[in-house]
Amino acid sequence: MAKKAKQLTKRQRKALKPTAHHHEHQHIHCIACGRHMDPEEFTALGTARIIQCDHGSRFPACVSCVPKAEELIAEHDRTNQPVKAAAAWH
Repeated sequence: MAKKAKQLTKRQRKALKPTAHHHEHQHIHCIACGRHMDPEEFTALGTARIIQCDHGSRFPACVSCVPKAEELIAEHDRTNQPVKAAAAWH
């Protein structure tokens, strides 16, 4: 009597299945307005900035949203609560 072949677990089957929603780049959103930003905006274009809190965490923000982002981070530093970031949009 031959042994039954082992079946893959659900996790193993899922890992082998190609995903339809695959991104090659990092997904970045402004914490003040929620706008999607591309990594190039932080270097060549200069339309985005990274702001660091007192704890050392880094947060992305549009150049036009920097004052609002700084307010959000100051509140985060004061209260030690997570940053109240805007909902993401594209």
